[in-house]
Amino acid sequence: MRALRVRLPPLGELGADSAVDFEVIDGDRRVLERGVAVPAALPRLARVELIIAAPDVLLLDLALPKVSGARLRAALPALAEPMLLGDIEQAFVVAGRPDGTGRSTLAVLDRALLRRSLELFARLGIAPVSATPEPLTLAAARGRWRLRIGTDYGALRMGERLGIACSHAGGADPPVELRLAVEQAGTERPEAIDVEGECDSAAWTAALGVKVNVTAPDPGRAAPVALELLQYEFGPRMVDWRAWRLPAALAAALALAWVIALNVDAWLKLREERQLRDQMSATFRTAFPRVPVVLDPLAQMRRALADMRSGAGTGDAGDFLPLAAGFAQAAQVDAESVRQVEYRDRALLVRFEPRAVDSAAKRDALVARLTKAGLSARFSDAVLNVRRGGGT
Repeated sequence: MRALRVRLPPLGELGADSAVDFEVIDGDRRVLERGVAVPAALPRLARVELIIAAPDVLLLDLALPKVSGARLRAALPALAEPMLLGDIEQAFVVAGRPDGTGRSTLAVLDRALLRRSLELFARLGIAPVSATPEPLTLAAARGRWRLRIGTDYGALRMGERLGIACSHAGGADPPVELRLAVEQAGTERPEAIDVEGECDSAAWTAALGVKVNVTAPDPGRAAPVALELLQYEFGPRMVDWRAWRLPAALAAALALAWVIALNVDAWLKLREERQLRDQMSATFRTAFPRVPVVLDPLAQMRRALADMRSGAGTGDAGDFLPLAAGFAQAAQVDAESVRQVEYRDRALLVRFEPRAVDSAAKRDALVARLTKAGLSARFSDAVLNVRRGGGT
């Protein structure tokens, strides 16, 4: 994924019309493009990294307490305060990852200037996700320091974790900050100093007592972020509503579709329930035509069947099962020839298919079998009336 690296001028001088250097890099941090533009004209990429000018960042090498989270955040200003001349309340202090001995780099910035700079980019719709001190963007090598000479100031990197800003110097005189750094290095004096920019390397070597080499910057690759400055209240927001607009819209659409589908499904089930209740009511009315009102066809059907089995129903419904069983055993007819069976007034009314009883011989034979079984039977067209023997 491509990213944009923006090299800021001193934060106090940064404005909407300030020309800033930028680089477009790929996922392997290879430089694809370089240029100069005002902030509003910068290329628009999803990832933006800021390089904070060396004069705006004080880097300190200190041992961190063995705490983390909010406790470490609260302890950082107290660790940096002895090294500061100004009000610690106006300083923003962050720490890098500690090494094996517990030492780490502390970075101290002016809180108000950093906030103002980030707000300037926010008004332009640019949300930086990372920021790093300029000295730590220089190439690092064991036993070698590196100095970049700019138009107004210089940036010096001293090893893996430390760096300072240097005043502009030229000719035979090295910057005074570089002189002091070399003198105070003691046993950690560098073997050589690589300088990006114009300088009198021979004169500087004589003045510093350290070999000075003039070198060119690496044109093809950007250094990784060595110390992240955008932490705590300046850290990238965990939830950026602009990045979540499309997922939120999709989630809302899916939720709406789910609600609609749920209501449609409920309506279909309700319609199916009504159809089933109508069918059960029709079946119940066919089986029990004398019941005036059907409220719960299933419950009423169960009760009627129970009454018929026990003979506890209205009338003599208890005769139905014995009479129906006797008829089925004596009639010896095909079930497909029977169209309907109805029990009414202690009589079993059996409606046959017309073809099953289309002759007098068939009807008489059926009546004879039922009479032999002790049942009284008589035909009326295709309907046979069956009663217990001796009934009228």
